[in-house]
Formats: sequence, structure tokens, C-alpha cells
Amino acid sequence: MCLSNLIKFTTDHKSRMILTYSFILMFNILLVQSATISEVRLTGGAGPWEGTVEVYTDGSWGTLCDYDFDLKDARVVCRMLGFGREIQFFPRAKFGQGVGKSLFSYLSCSGNEQNIGNCGYRKSTCSHGQDVGISCVRTNRLETTEAIRLIGGTGPYEGTVELNVNGQWGTICDTNFDKHDADVVCRMAGYTRAIQAFSNAHFGHGNGSSMLYNVHCSGHEDHLDSCGSNGWFSSTCTHDNDAGVACLDSDRISISQGVQFVGGTGPNEGTVEINVNGEWGTICGSYFDMNDAEVICRMAGYSRALQAYSNAHFGPGNGSVILSTLKCSGNENIVDSCGSDGWYKTGTCTHSTDAGVVCLRNANKYTTEGIRLVGGAGPFEGRVELNINGQWGTICDNSFDLPDAEVICKMAGYSSALQSFTTGHFGVGAGPIYLDSLQCSGHERHLDSCASSGLFKISSSCQHSDDVGVACLSGNRTDVVQGVRLVGGFKQWEGRVELLVNGQWGTICGYSSGFDIDDAKVICRMAGLSTSGKVQVFPNAYFGRGTGPVLLSGLTCAGHEDNIDSCGSNGWYKTGSYCGHQYDVGVSCPDDNPFG
Repeated sequence: MCLSNLIKFTTDHKSRMILTYSFILMFNILLVQSATISEVRLTGGAGPWEGTVEVYTDGSWGTLCDYDFDLKDARVVCRMLGFGREIQFFPRAKFGQGVGKSLFSYLSCSGNEQNIGNCGYRKSTCSHGQDVGISCVRTNRLETTEAIRLIGGTGPYEGTVELNVNGQWGTICDTNFDKHDADVVCRMAGYTRAIQAFSNAHFGHGNGSSMLYNVHCSGHEDHLDSCGSNGWFSSTCTHDNDAGVACLDSDRISISQGVQFVGGTGPNEGTVEINVNGEWGTICGSYFDMNDAEVICRMAGYSRALQAYSNAHFGPGNGSVILSTLKCSGNENIVDSCGSDGWYKTGTCTHSTDAGVVCLRNANKYTTEGIRLVGGAGPFEGRVELNINGQWGTICDNSFDLPDAEVICKMAGYSSALQSFTTGHFGVGAGPIYLDSLQCSGHERHLDSCASSGLFKISSSCQHSDDVGVACLSGNRTDVVQGVRLVGGFKQWEGRVELLVNGQWGTICGYSSGFDIDDAKVICRMAGLSTSGKVQVFPNAYFGRGTGPVLLSGLTCAGHEDNIDSCGSNGWYKTGSYCGHQYDVGVSCPDDNPFG
């Protein structure tokens, strides 16, 4: 054929060739809707519910290609077989190669069809190496799993999660497995809620294959089928990654079912143990503080906490360490409402870090059940002892001063304090040292309102030789001095100065010119004597040595005061070790005082 004829032939047949090619292409690409699939079966699986998909059409059996095959297509096949639902599809002849030809590919079912013949598809050009297989729920159940169990735990409520699918047990991979997923697993197992989710085969390896991977539930679902995941049997995880759960073994809403204290001197103190699912466990002491202790004591039926401890102060507890890094505000009624690292998420905590508490055993709003002053000349003075939970103890003298003494005297029923004492002035006490570094303003009604290092939180240097004491003003008087007298003189208007304080007579120290005419004038005035004439001072026990305490030293009166309470001084009873009775002062008031 010459070139001109070839061109003519090509031109004449161009339209017919394009039309023919288009028809062939459309035949292979357009989705066919009229195929008759009279029967379907699954071969090569563990039962009739799973295997390579084989369909019977036009008198022979053939297979389906895995191109674009998905769960919607599998759903229709399972429906044709009379099963409740699809579980998964498998490409690349997982269950072995089928018989006949590969008939159809690019199946496009919506999932609602009754027969795959009603789905769109293409004629297949695939080999049997691409035969698709599926797994169906072997019953008419809508749920994939037939049963669920937890193994390897201390009870049926906890363990590695195992699911029974079509009679075979398998596990869940822990990738992204969390508390929300655990809630659904526990609900499936018949429990109200999850306590915790575990990874890395915490309860040991499970059985069978790893069935689910990358589960992501909201926590409100009733079944794992309603949760997102990478699909059933899609996991490539090993049993080292088996997920586990701990569920709440009761109909209770709260996880903690009880609290007890062990190792203390009474039921109100000790290492904290919490009962979860009938087993006792402890709290890690890391970051455990008074706010956490308040909630623990409230759970135990006490009104408040006195102290929080860590590092197994009362000794190690029993069972597992079940909580760590508690973050209570102190107002919660139960630790379930507090923040934490989560139940059983305790990291490297051991029983050597167990938390402990001391709770107030009575219903009073104040910590102390009683206060007493011991070792003084009367009930108004002495070593301070506090009764807390039935045990008497003392206060360490670090920073202890008159404002602190004021509060203590008010607590003891007195109007005010005369003086504060340190270094075991009234002798050493016994029992615990309860407080250290008190910082009262003096206006508080109770030591609970004063700042301090905290109950039982005392400096390592505090010993009973540092016990504090106070002298309080007895009675309802506002004046400290209840009387004044001049003793040992030749006349009634002269003699050694003695003051009556709290029913006891004592003297004034005049060491190193610590007492002058202005001070003497105030004494004469207090004694009801004249100050209009000559007033004299006699130091160094001129009128003899007195008895009783040396009450004052370093007096600095201006001379016009009516009472030495208004004068400056070193303070009541603050007379120093140098002030003995050898320095007792005396006065002589003007001799124009008439006596009977």
C-alpha cells in the first residue's frame, strides 16, 4: 500500500477505531450491575466463618481480587453467608489461593446490599496471589467478641485483656491504650468502671494472637466495636505489648473502699493503707503533704489532719503501692477526687516511701485536747505541755517569745502573759516535742492560728532541754503587781522592796545601778507613801536578802508612773543569772507619812 492510500485508510477508519477502543475501555471500566452470584463460601480458615472468598457464578467457582476490597464489601459477603457481621478482610491470599479464576476486582459495596452481585465491580485480571479473604462473626451476634477475660491479676477484675473472637482468645496491643479504652473493656467484662490501664504486659503475656491495635475509645462506648482502631487482626505487636486493665470490683462509684492506718500508737495515726477491690495498698510519699493528709483523715472519719509523713515514718505498709503524686486541695471527701499519677501508676516508689498521717482523734476544731503549765510555783507558770490525741508533749524554744506566751496563757485561761522562758527553765518534759519556731502575733486565741514549722516538724537540734515555759497573770486583773511592801526597815516607810505577783512575794534586782530614785518614787507611790520629800535608794540587800523569785531587773521608770507595770524593764522574771538576792533593792520614802 502506498503512503497516500495508507493515510486515506487511516482517516476513513479513525472514527470507527476510536469508537471501538472506547467501547472496550468502557466495558472493562464501567461497573457491572447484572452479575448473578448464586452462592458464596469461605475456604482455608478455621471454620466456615473465615477464609478465602469464593463465589459461584455462571456454573463455576472463582475468587475476588483484593484491589479496593474493604469492610463494606466483607459485610455483604458475611450477610450472604448468614453471619451477624464482618470482622476483618485479608489481602494477598492469607487463607490460601482459591479455585477457578479471579473473577471480580474493585468491588464497591455500600454495605447494605444483600448480594455482592448488586455491588459495582470490574472484571478481574488478578492472579490468585491476590485472592481476598474475610473473617465473619460466626454467630448472628452483632458484637465481634464472644467473651472477655482478664488474666494474671490478683482477681478476675484485673489482668491482661483477652478477647474471644470466633472461639479463639487473643490480646490487645498497648499502643495508645489508655484509661478511656480500659473503661470500655471493664464495662464489657461486667464492671462499672476502670481503675487503670496498663501496658507492656504488666500482668504477663496473654494467649493467641494480638487481635487489636491502636484502640481509641471515648470511654462511653459499651463495646470495643464502637471504638476506633486499626481494625481486628491488623496488629503486628508481640505479647510484650499486651494491654491490661484493673476494674472496680463492685457497684461502687468510688474506687477506694476503705482506709486504715498501721504502725502508729493508735487508730488515728500510721502508714496510710487504702482498700481497693478488697486488697490493701499504700500511697507513695513523694509530694505527699498536709492537703493530702486532710482528705485521708476525712476518709477515715476524723475531723482534720495534724501531720503528713513520708519515707515510711510509721514503717512500711502492706500490699502494693497503689497511688503516687497525690494532688489534693484538702477540701475533697475522697482521694478519688484528687489529682494523681493514677491508680497503680507509682513509678519507682517502694514501701520505703510510704506516706503516713496523724489525724485529730476528737471532733474539736482545735488540735489540742488540753494545756498545762508544769514545774512552776503555781498553775499560772511552768513548762508548757500540750495534750494532743491523749499524749502530753512540749514546745521547742526556737524563736519563742512573749507574743507566743500570750497565746499560750489565753489558752490556759489567763488574761495575759508575764514572761516567756526557754532552755528548759522549768525543767525538762517528756513525750514528743510537738511544735517549733512558733510565730504568734499575740492576738490569736489558739496556737492553731499561729505560724510554725508544723506539728511534729521540729528541728533536729530540739531536745527537751529546749522546752519552753511561760508565766501568766493569774486572775482577771489587768495589773501585774497585786501588792507592794517594804520589809526589814527601821520605820514603816523604808525597807526591802517586795512585790506580790500571782500570790507570791518577790524582789527587784538593783545590780549595777539598775534601780534609781525615779524607780523608788514609783514604789513609794504604789505603797501609798508620800513622794514629796526625800526619797532614797538602798542597793545590795541593805535591808537584808529577800526570798521568793527575783521578779524584775533593769527598771527604767520616769518617776511619775502610778505603777511599775508602766515602766520599762528587762521584763518580768528576766533578771539574768547574775541577779541574786544579794542585789535586792530597798527604798526609804519621805518621813512625813503618817502611820497609826
